[in-house]
Amino acid sequence: MKQLCDRAIVIAFLVLYVAASVGCSDHDSILVIEKPTEVYAITQAASAPDPNVNIEPGKVITTLQAGETAYVVAVYHGQTHDGFKVTLADGTEGLIMAGDTFKVTSR
Repeated sequence: MKQLCDRAIVIAFLVLYVAASVGCSDHDSILVIEKPTEVYAITQAASAPDPNVNIEPGKVITTLQAGETAYVVAVYHGQTHDGFKVTLADGTEGLIMAGDTFKVTSR
């Protein structure tokens, strides 16, 4: 249980860091992939009237490998997940769930 709580705290700090980086600076935030990371299609929750609220992950559209990058467009906080809306090198947009498979950098 303690390990789960510690992991949740780390993920929460990561999300807060990225939210501050994306929203409070002129720098672009980049996720640098360290382990295979799934990118999900973006779907809208049926009960959400605002398209910026209740974003949910859809099907997996690709898996990024170590060394690849994704440009952070926005940070989403859901009831069951937190994630990053990203744009990939080929222009594809998707969601990467908060976790420990990438590091956040800025340019």
